[in-house]
Amino acid sequence: MRRRIWGMTSHLSGNAVTEIEGVVLGFLCHNENREIFQKDIETAFCVRSSTASRLLRHLEEGGFIERHPSSADARLKQVVATEKAWALNHQIEERIAAVEADLSRGIPTEEIEAFMATLQKLKQNLL
Repeated sequence: MRRRIWGMTSHLSGNAVTEIEGVVLGFLCHNENREIFQKDIETAFCVRSSTASRLLRHLEEGGFIERHPSSADARLKQVVATEKAWALNHQIEERIAAVEADLSRGIPTEEIEAFMATLQKLKQNLL
């Protein structure tokens, strides 16, 4: 599934975007109503500061993010998704929906719901 989604989306933006970069852009787009900083990305994705810094620098060079001074503390730089990031995120979400539709074709809704409930229970068992 990952190969189908990311193999088809890396060319969508006109720039090469890695899977983790796409996921970070999705995170930014889905958290648009709060200030996100590099530290938040480090925590959310369990990556080192140097890794997050490199990732964000690449996204900034590609025009997918901008860094703005925080409204609460000008020393902090808020990471903000650009229109280019929003457009790519929309394309990625469309691709994910298409892959999900392919996966679930011919399977009754009740079976999918039961499967998802079982996955949730399995996930809870790991916590």
